[in-house]
Amino acid sequence: MRLAVVTDLRAALTGAVPAAAPGSVVTAGPGTGKSHLLRELTASLPGTVRRACADELSWRRPFDVACTLLGVAAPDPVPEGFEDTLLDRVDEMCASDRLTLVVDDAHNADAASLEMLGRLVDAAADLPLVLLLARRQLPRRTMLEQFVARRSVREWTLPAMTDDAVTVMATEVLGAAPDAALTALLATAGGNPMHALTLLRGLQRSGELTVEQGRATTGHTDAGTALADVRDVVGTHLALLDPRATDLLRKLAVWGGPATLPDLAALDASPPVALVAAAQSAVDAGVIAISDSGQLSFTHDLYAEVVYARLAPALRSVLHEAIAGLQRTRGAHQLVAHHVLAADLDDAAGVSDAVRRAEEDLVNTPAVAVDLLDSVGDRPGAPTPGIRLGLAKALARTGQLRRASEVAAEGVGITTDIDELAMLLRIQMFTLIAQGRTAEARRLIVETLELPVGDAAERTLRDLLAYLGILEGGAAVPESPFDTATSPTGLVTEALRQFLRGEFTGCLELAMEASRLEGAAPDTDRAVTTSADIWPPLIELYANGPRAAATLLDHVTQLRTDRGTNWMTSYHEFTSGGIELIAGRLSDAAARFDAGFEHLGATEMGWTSLAQAGRALVDIHRGELGAAATRLDEYTASGLPHQFGIPTVTATHSALLEALRRLRPAATEAAAAWRRARELNLYGWMPMVVLQTTRIALRAHDDDLICDIREGISALPRPLPAAATGVLLADALCATAQGEVPPAPVTELAITAATGAREMGDRLGAASAWEEGACAAAALGDKTTAKDLGIRALSVTQEMGAVTSSTRISSRLRALGLRLDPKAVRDRPRTGWDSLTRSEVTVAELVADGLSGPEIAQRLVLSRRTVQTHVSHALTKLGLRTRVELAALVVARRHRG
Repeated sequence: MRLAVVTDLRAALTGAVPAAAPGSVVTAGPGTGKSHLLRELTASLPGTVRRACADELSWRRPFDVACTLLGVAAPDPVPEGFEDTLLDRVDEMCASDRLTLVVDDAHNADAASLEMLGRLVDAAADLPLVLLLARRQLPRRTMLEQFVARRSVREWTLPAMTDDAVTVMATEVLGAAPDAALTALLATAGGNPMHALTLLRGLQRSGELTVEQGRATTGHTDAGTALADVRDVVGTHLALLDPRATDLLRKLAVWGGPATLPDLAALDASPPVALVAAAQSAVDAGVIAISDSGQLSFTHDLYAEVVYARLAPALRSVLHEAIAGLQRTRGAHQLVAHHVLAADLDDAAGVSDAVRRAEEDLVNTPAVAVDLLDSVGDRPGAPTPGIRLGLAKALARTGQLRRASEVAAEGVGITTDIDELAMLLRIQMFTLIAQGRTAEARRLIVETLELPVGDAAERTLRDLLAYLGILEGGAAVPESPFDTATSPTGLVTEALRQFLRGEFTGCLELAMEASRLEGAAPDTDRAVTTSADIWPPLIELYANGPRAAATLLDHVTQLRTDRGTNWMTSYHEFTSGGIELIAGRLSDAAARFDAGFEHLGATEMGWTSLAQAGRALVDIHRGELGAAATRLDEYTASGLPHQFGIPTVTATHSALLEALRRLRPAATEAAAAWRRARELNLYGWMPMVVLQTTRIALRAHDDDLICDIREGISALPRPLPAAATGVLLADALCATAQGEVPPAPVTELAITAATGAREMGDRLGAASAWEEGACAAAALGDKTTAKDLGIRALSVTQEMGAVTSSTRISSRLRALGLRLDPKAVRDRPRTGWDSLTRSEVTVAELVADGLSGPEIAQRLVLSRRTVQTHVSHALTKLGLRTRVELAALVVARRHRG
């Protein structure tokens, strides 16, 4: 079993390195040899391999593991945006070589590092990057569980070694093969390599093991006396050490991580030289090792665990208290809090002060704050004032919304401080709304309004009720504006009202002002945001298309990172998916939607209707109709709310029915979506589906729907947003179907619409416009124009991989007497320089100019993720491995011409 797991894991890692690499996790119990396995697996991997081993204190030091992996000094406290510094470092390292990042004992890693590694899993699709982690089943770590749960991460459970494998290991250690007696004794280790190694070291130290004529033997023939539990075996081995070494090991175990001799000597004011002999004795026994920098650490964490567990609690407390005092003089607030808590002192004020100081340093790493406050919350005799509030805030900022809501509710029940009560209620309302639990949120807001909350709080709560009403979409979007002068919530609510009604003139400015006000709020209040940073790129997508939206998304993503509001990650991924979809990058759109759903599993967000429909639409375009049907059916059965009431799921279902050539049912669904949007005044959304709805109505010869489309178009607020390129074309198509003469020829309007869509990066819109222009020209007998426009449409859909659209275009034109086989349209080459898109060429040129990924993103006003994607695609098409090779190729092309 073990050999099969190792073989499979090795094959996966070896196969992953040349291309986009997934994350891998090895899960095993203590002492099962996972550390040795990591070294063995990565010894022969090509490229750069960076390793870090998390110790007991790592989880108290933000970004400790990540900084060790990347060779970056860990700041204390961590500044805003430090995670981006680390991600830039990864990007830089991947530019010149393949990079494998290995984390041992990941169950001890700090939450900030685990969160960053989760982001790297997403980036691994576009970087020559491999992530390999090893962990125990316990303790359970939320961020690590989220990492393992990602679709692109595989987990291997490492079983025990076979008896033959233990024999081979013993032969390597002893330089001689064990005889029958020693083999029988090693068999009692149960396949646990740490157990077996400890037995061997114990036998060597006691003189009961000899090597003669290439065979290792032992006088300890009674295998039944060997202890079954590996910790007992370790304890037996440690008992052979002299008292001075044992004392040093106790200090090191309580310290919790690597320490120098001066560190340990300072605990009892002894000179470091007094510990040299003890340290050497422990080194000789194979229990600790000393690094080149003088850091002492246990050779295996089981040694530390056994030493710590066998030290009397009262003595542990004394050592913890002494270490806390030493770390206090160094200003290491996280370590002070750790040791004060571990000392279990009857000093509520001292514990509260230590935790408060540590929490202040963690404002930019809320995931680490969760770990700290979790260790305090339910501790017997622990100070409770403010603990639940701090924990609820940190949980909300990391996106653990359900638990944040529960913690806030607990705090509401016990707090006696009016300000703390107000903040706990705000967190509870925010988390309930974010989860889509609108009935509970509304009830809580109404109950709170019945309290004597004051005029300012009352206005904020009423703004929140208005925001909730907009988000639910249960009634028509009101014509009258909301009061925007009261709070950021009021600004967001009014921005969304204008956006949904299609009044784009000032809504983006209102949303950006709300975002600015959120940024001006104290760091401690950022857990309870109005979601202001979610909406600007979505509004921009509907107003000015994907290219402008991508620029704005990059900006708000940076704000999210700086402000520590990671609960927004899923929605930013969904917006990115929508941008990529409209831009015609279907694979990238699927990846972005899927990344958002992965993150959503941890955050328990409830508003996913737009994303579910978008992801299903990707499947429809790619011809994966069964997957789209399953996704839409599952969402409909879930009973989850429809965001803003937008009937996008119904509209997407109509597109699915059209792809299945069920045109009448498709028209019925399209009509239901269009009429529902009109009932709710959703004029901001209607231009996004107007061409699709018109096409289905025309193909199904649904005169009633054609009339509805024209009435809806006439009701759209003017001026139309720039992204509404298909509105005039749709109106002309409907007018022609009704026997009227449109204000301009349909083909002319189609070319205008397609040109406008292309300028904004909307390739789906351009293809749809050319398709309608081609069909209109063919119907008039103008085969030349029809063929020209049809080829344009097919060229775009084929390049996107939108097989459903390509098939539909050919089918519609064939029915109009024009044969335009998709295979006859010249495809862009799949490989080589000519296969690169314009954006990929531009990025490649900048790589050759020596710009880094972040510098290219800044120069082109793109997101870093988009730049990584362009580089990855260029490398794949050119058969290259690194950016260094890409730069060399570009330079060589310049020299040739």
